[in-house]
Amino acid sequence: MIAMSVNPVVLLGNDDDEPDHDVMFTEIARQGGEAIRVHPHELVIEIVNSKPLFLVNGKQVTPALVIGWVYEDDLLLGMNQLETFRLAGIPVVNTAMTLLRGQSKYLNSALMAASDVQHPDVAWGQQVETLHTAADKLGYPLVYKPMMSSLGRGVVRVDNRDDLSGLVAERNPEGDGYRVQNEGFYLQKHIDAGARDIRVMCVNYRAVISYQRTAPTGQWRSNTPGCERVVVELTDEIRDLAERASEAVGGLFTGVDLAKDVHGRLYIYEVNTCPTFFEPSQALGVPPVALTEAGSFLYAASQDFERARQEWRPTVHAHAGR
Repeated sequence: MIAMSVNPVVLLGNDDDEPDHDVMFTEIARQGGEAIRVHPHELVIEIVNSKPLFLVNGKQVTPALVIGWVYEDDLLLGMNQLETFRLAGIPVVNTAMTLLRGQSKYLNSALMAASDVQHPDVAWGQQVETLHTAADKLGYPLVYKPMMSSLGRGVVRVDNRDDLSGLVAERNPEGDGYRVQNEGFYLQKHIDAGARDIRVMCVNYRAVISYQRTAPTGQWRSNTPGCERVVVELTDEIRDLAERASEAVGGLFTGVDLAKDVHGRLYIYEVNTCPTFFEPSQALGVPPVALTEAGSFLYAASQDFERARQEWRPTVHAHAGR
């Protein structure tokens, strides 16, 4: 049974990232608030006389603030719930649309383009012949990414037309030229960054800490288990690009992935809207500052959302690497 105050901060999500949540909840409690995690399956919503009521384990809860932390199998259910919270006038950090934008590789790309944020060229769709033409236009090598995935799962480097044809055959065995698990093919121009990338943790569109990930020897994907991680300087250029990317998706708590190519140009790969930092912080040997700062912001936003949005800033000590 979940014990709760009258108006807690509610994190809507499962317990896969419990260590991250615990750090945020501890900071919220330190500042005098209370936070609980509610699994999407635990939440029942009644709409009576045009007023939504939110029930958890049979008890009504009226959150002061909700943070969305749903993904993969729980995304659609959670999006409906988050949108209902928003419609009820409850402030939401990382809204339904924010989570969709962050978890869709294509929407990430479209939003970066619309916000004039430097991003690799992409092609996306289901019509295979046209995609071959688009791939030729982009130029090989390319990277195929499932529309919604994490930790590098399902990511494939595509070096030439034969590779692309093989990928199509593998993921579209019926050969109808259209269906690829109803999501199409997402192809991104490969960036030669020396098998490295940078993750920037942002809170309230403000960069908190940045660290570099380097792929294991002989591999090219840097965001997979086993990568080497080290805190790097949060330069003005990296800070500006990461903050603009975070704002482009509307993510008030994000992990922004970017890379610097061999010519020194920075590119945003994607913006993650359910980012973890507890395990990376242990590997880096630093305090989980991004999560502590997130907890600080969530508490401030639960007291006065608009004021927190306008005035809250990370503490100076959190800018590791400066």
